[in-house]
Amino acid sequence: SNAKISWRQIKYYNSFDMLALAGDRAVGNFVEFAIAFLPLMWLHAIFVDPTQSFVLCAIYNAARSLYPFLFLSKNTSVILLSTAPGYLVLAYLSFQIVYIALA
Repeated sequence: SNAKISWRQIKYYNSFDMLALAGDRAVGNFVEFAIAFLPLMWLHAIFVDPTQSFVLCAIYNAARSLYPFLFLSKNTSVILLSTAPGYLVLAYLSFQIVYIALA
């Protein structure tokens, strides 16, 4: 057939119900990064600064809450508005923990 297959149809099992897919990917992405985020956040709160950890946690979660809305965009690079702040928070938490450990 001449039906054009999209990138989303190849990558995701359910590319027809975009609302369900956005919710599924938002949860999946949050859980995937929770493996790194939760230990780093707690280590930072215990050894560095719990007040700063709270603010970083709020920033991380606020950015991640945008994920399902940005996922629905036709422009796939716009998802970085949700993921990039999370990566920066993870990098900052890691840096602070290592800095305190080496000091």
